[in-house]
Amino acid sequence: MKALGYIRVSSDEQVQEGISLDAQRARIATWCEMSGADLVDVVDDAGISGSVPLANRPNGFRIEALFRARAPEVDAVVIVRLDRLSRDAADALRYLKAFSNGKVGLVSIADRIDLSSPQGRAMAGMGAIFSELERNLIAQRTADALRQLRATGRVYGSLPFGFSEECGYLVPDEAEQAILGRIVDLRDAGRSYLAIADELNRDGIPGKRGGIWFGMSVRSVLRTSKLVGSAVEVG
Repeated sequence: MKALGYIRVSSDEQVQEGISLDAQRARIATWCEMSGADLVDVVDDAGISGSVPLANRPNGFRIEALFRARAPEVDAVVIVRLDRLSRDAADALRYLKAFSNGKVGLVSIADRIDLSSPQGRAMAGMGAIFSELERNLIAQRTADALRQLRATGRVYGSLPFGFSEECGYLVPDEAEQAILGRIVDLRDAGRSYLAIADELNRDGIPGKRGGIWFGMSVRSVLRTSKLVGSAVEVG
């Protein structure tokens, strides 16, 4: 396998994290030697932030160009860590997809990602599936917990407009409930969210945190009050 090494460091990282260009170059060379890969070259970007897209880096553009090459000169790009490509999660995911679907694979030594072979791609794909499953399970558990708190009138997240907190439970706030009643009446009369916000701002009525009203904040207040209102009455 012909491999192209890519190393990057910003000046701050070199001082604070000890991941100098020489250290990365040595680790890539060692990996290639142990794996029997032919390291044809190592390209570097010194003092370049990970937030800069590959295509805009002095040498990173060579890695980006491999995605579009009809006959790439190498079989894989080898990096020490995935954040050498990017520190932006969305960009990193895009690069992973490009390597997974393209003619050139990717090896991230510290992350144990190997997209240079069918087996490596399969393992990475399985890992992505289980990671997505875990994220979905966490989201579901969080949603269930919030529904339970809401159903019992317990405080969850930030206090909704129209309510205050008492011993961990939501209780109606008399002053805000009066404003909420006015909002409901205006909405029932056919006023738009924006028109209601303009009227509240014109009358000097502050929002929950003292800010001004927007159409979306009026809409949010009405929706939230419907969700928590019955639970507070039951509690």
